[in-house]
Amino acid sequence: SPPTTTTTTTMATATARSDAFLTTTSSRCAPPRRTRVPRRAILHRPHGHHRAVARASSSSSCDDAAWKGSKPKQSSLPLNADGSVNYASIDRSPISIVLTRTIRKLLVEEVGADNDATPWSEFAGTMTAVREVNDMKGSARDVQIRAKRVFAGILPALGIGFIPPIWKKYVKPATPEWMANYAFVLVFTNLFPWLMGPMEGVDHVDVKTPEFLRKTFANFPKTIKVPQAVKAERCRFLESSQCASVCVNTCKAPSQEWLSEDFGMDLHIQPNYDDFSCQWKFNVKPPPLYEDAAIMVPCFSNCPSEYKGEKDAFRQQARVAKGFGIVDGIDTYTGETLETIAKRASDAAKADAARAYADGTAANPETYASRVDDVKSAGKCWSVDEAREVMGTIRPTDAA
Repeated sequence: SPPTTTTTTTMATATARSDAFLTTTSSRCAPPRRTRVPRRAILHRPHGHHRAVARASSSSSCDDAAWKGSKPKQSSLPLNADGSVNYASIDRSPISIVLTRTIRKLLVEEVGADNDATPWSEFAGTMTAVREVNDMKGSARDVQIRAKRVFAGILPALGIGFIPPIWKKYVKPATPEWMANYAFVLVFTNLFPWLMGPMEGVDHVDVKTPEFLRKTFANFPKTIKVPQAVKAERCRFLESSQCASVCVNTCKAPSQEWLSEDFGMDLHIQPNYDDFSCQWKFNVKPPPLYEDAAIMVPCFSNCPSEYKGEKDAFRQQARVAKGFGIVDGIDTYTGETLETIAKRASDAAKADAARAYADGTAANPETYASRVDDVKSAGKCWSVDEAREVMGTIRPTDAA
């Protein structure tokens, strides 16, 4: 079907932002013509950066990026001989076993068959089902709908499906934002290390302590720091999948929608493709998926998807260039010329080009610029369907 108004405009916007970024950033990986972004504008260390684990250096070369096949170096768990993380201590937890089996069952229901002989308590079998859902016939939006049904089915499958409506209707309206965020930090850091690996609370805020505590206990602090987001040091799901489509379409996009719809909790998930860390920021409204930096990524070097390199969103550019949806140089859906659309998008892009990388999806602007270069030359992973449809409300009972 022909592209919509949003399709044409946002495609130009995304492309112009990438172009503007590439003309305002410099790097060892980028052509010399780029100018350097001021260091003070691009460096940021979140609270908790001092944690005693080996961290991947933000100044590592572009060729060291995890999406290009390099092994991330950071881990608070033991490493296997091949550099992978040993998750045995997490996988033997009863919580991990129950959730692994539950989610695998829901995934298998989407696929229609269990095609992996490994025990249902093993993570590898769950990832097989995840890849099968990702590679099922249909657009990226179809994948997101299937994955959201899985997320929405977890609590009912555990017999606690009453929690989301109670939280959304009664708890959230009566709970301070910092406390609501912290509740989700506790849930994710305690229940989902089997899926994302070890996590820590980040983005701390100072919360005033009750007066009666300060009067009761001498030297009690006036404020305490409370984390508002979580960061997976080396996301197990992302590293195991080795696929941006699996990350965006079966985790990021459906999780953001699920928490928003069922819990009334905005969520912005920021996967870092350079070191495979990932941040979940609660009560932060995510940008539209077509503007999200997480989709600006080519196929990973080790991507196992059956559709590697296909369903490329950037192919829209070629279609527009050939006159698809354009009559006499005019967009038939907006009435604008391509020059007008490009200029408007370019003007907007210049203002935030220097921030384009900073959405948490790269270690620094240099590696982001390198990634954009690869996207522009080789195409993008099929993280977004070609129609670039805005994600709507899909309930668990809706048909695929």
